[in-house]
Amino acid sequence: MSVERDAIPVLDALLSDGHGMLVPVRGRSMRPALSEGDVAVVAPFLGLPRPGQIVLARGAGNVLVVHRLVDVELGTGRRIYRLQGDAETAPDAGVLREDLLGRVIAVVRNGRRLSIDEPAFASPPDVSRRGRSRRARRLLRAVSLLLAVLLCAFGVVAAQEGPAGPAQQEQTIAPAADYRFGPGDVLSLRIWNGQKIDELKLTVQSDGEAFLPVMGIGSLHVAGRTIGDLKKDLEARFHTIYKEVYVELLITRYAGHRVSLMGEVKTTARAESGPGNWALEGPTRLVSFLSAHGGPAQDADVMRIQLIRPTGERLELNLFKAVFQGEESDDPWLSNGDLIFIPSLSMGNRKVFVLGEVNQPGVVNIIDKMGLVEAISRAGGFTQKGYMKGVVVLKRRPDGRAEMAIANFKEMFKDADMKADVPRQPGDIVFVPRRAIATLQEVMSIISPALGIIESIYIIDNFRKN
Repeated sequence: MSVERDAIPVLDALLSDGHGMLVPVRGRSMRPALSEGDVAVVAPFLGLPRPGQIVLARGAGNVLVVHRLVDVELGTGRRIYRLQGDAETAPDAGVLREDLLGRVIAVVRNGRRLSIDEPAFASPPDVSRRGRSRRARRLLRAVSLLLAVLLCAFGVVAAQEGPAGPAQQEQTIAPAADYRFGPGDVLSLRIWNGQKIDELKLTVQSDGEAFLPVMGIGSLHVAGRTIGDLKKDLEARFHTIYKEVYVELLITRYAGHRVSLMGEVKTTARAESGPGNWALEGPTRLVSFLSAHGGPAQDADVMRIQLIRPTGERLELNLFKAVFQGEESDDPWLSNGDLIFIPSLSMGNRKVFVLGEVNQPGVVNIIDKMGLVEAISRAGGFTQKGYMKGVVVLKRRPDGRAEMAIANFKEMFKDADMKADVPRQPGDIVFVPRRAIATLQEVMSIISPALGIIESIYIIDNFRKN
C-alpha cells in the first residue's frame, strides 16, 4: 500500500533516531490484513528484518509502501529483500537493506490500537507457501551447481570451450526532452543505416565537443544542446553518407550538471550519498535530490536549508513545508552549479527554554512551528505543583527589551480558546511557577540560577536589565 507523499528524508531521519511514526494506509494490496483508513505504527528494526514481517520500504520511483517481507536473496554480493502485498500474486521488485525504513509493530483501526502479533495480521498461508517454494528452488540450484563443480573436478564432466557470453551492457537512459548535455556526460549513439545497426559511445569533453569516429563528421559540439536538437543534427549529417538512416540517442552516465551538497547529510550504504558533488539526472527538485543522496541527518535544521545559486541568489527553504504541506516554493528545481547547505540545529540556535514545574525542564529544539502547548508537552507536561493559571512566557521585543505574558491553561482548556497557544520563537523562555507571579524581576530571580545551569543564552542579559 503506497503512501501518497514522498516523505522519505523526514521519515528516515526520525526512524534512524529511534522514533516511531504513524503512517496512513492507502490502497488494497495488503487486504485483508490492512485496509484503507488503517494507520500503521512504524518503529525502527530490532536486528535483521525477517520474512513474514510487515515493513515500511522505499519502492520503485521513491514511493513508500507498506508490504510484507516474503523472501531474502543474495544477489551481486548483497541481500535482496522481496516484498509482496497479501492481495498480490507476485512479489514486488527487490529492494536493498537501506530501502527498508522500519517495521510495523501495531495498527490503529477505528480508534483501537491492535498489536501486529494478533492472528489477523499473520502471513497468509499461500504467501508463506510461495516463499518456501522459492527458497527450495534456490537451494536446489545451489546443490546442482555444487554437484556440477565436483563432477568437473573429478573429470566426470568435461569442460567445453565456447564463445564467451556478451558482456553486461551498461544501463542506458532516455534523457528528458529539456535536458541539456554538459561536459562529462556519456552518450550512447545507435545508428541504423538501412542494413545494420552501429553503436558508438560519445563523451562530452570539457570544451563541449564530442568526437564521432565517422568519416566526414569528426568533432561535434554537444554541450548545451537538447536530445531533440542533437538527434536532428546527427540524422542530417548521416544522410550525406547513407540513403536511409535512423538515430537513437540515449545517455549512459550523467555528469554534465552537478550540485554540491554540504552540511548535516546522512551517508548511507548507497554509493552516491552524503556530502559531495553529485550529478543531476535530468530535471530534479530539492526533496527528490536529498532523498536520493542520503537525506538530512539527525541534527539537521530542516527548516533553514540554504540553497545558493551560481548567480549569487540565496534561498532559505523549509523541508517540512515541502514534504508535508506540498509547498513548491520550498521544493525548487535544482540547476547546474547549485550549492545546498543543511545547517545543524545548534548552528541555528533554535531553542526554547521550558523551566519550572514541568517533568523534564530544559531546552526544547524547535523543529517546526511549535506553540506553547507543544513546548510544555515536549518538556514532560505539568507536575502536580504547577500553577496552570499563570504560565509565564518571556520573549524579546523588536527593540531588544524583555516582554512578559501570562497564559491561563485552565481557561484555555475549559473554554477551548487557543489564542494563547501562539508559536514560540528561538530564545523564548516558558516558566511554570508554583504560584501567581506579577513582575518580571520576580520571574528572573527564580529562573536565573536554572538558566545558568542548563545553558546561557543571548536574551538573558536583556531580561535582567528590565
